Amino acid sequence: MMTFEEASQRVHDAGLRMTRPREVLLQLVLSSDGPFSVKMLHERAENAGLNIHLATVHRNLAEFVEVGLVDEMPGEDNRLYARHEDQEGGAHVYCLDCRHVMPLEGAALGSTQRNDALSEALSERGFDTATVRLLLAAHCKTRLQQPQICPNHDEP
Repeated sequence: MMTFEEASQRVHDAGLRMTRPREVLLQLVLSSDGPFSVKMLHERAENAGLNIHLATVHRNLAEFVEVGLVDEMPGEDNRLYARHEDQEGGAHVYCLDCRHVMPLEGAALGSTQRNDALSEALSERGFDTATVRLLLAAHCKTRLQQPQICPNHDEP
């Protein structure tokens, strides 16, 4: 995983200044443990004491994508982001009810429970299966019984 110093150098090498908002956002991105939306990162930044506009988060994430620190993935409003890693293989599920993303342990293509058919199909089409990020979206089973609470997470 890339250190903050390495990431800062990459930002600097791209000709971008390391402003306070960019520094906080970069730290939040590097400490993330799975995909996140712009809104999720904005909320984390505000919880970290940074009063920042949503447009600033959008702009910085776009710059992080350009310099190779973050990957853009399909998701909520066609935009989810995740730290760029050379060997990824992560699998996550996006809860359509509470809008949180949570990891699916052991479901990655590179794990011991590997899906050989999917891996082979991807390889045949020229994809590197070591870099696959699998993102599923689903409703919680009990959402109809208690629509205000997502039972798969600690928070509503």
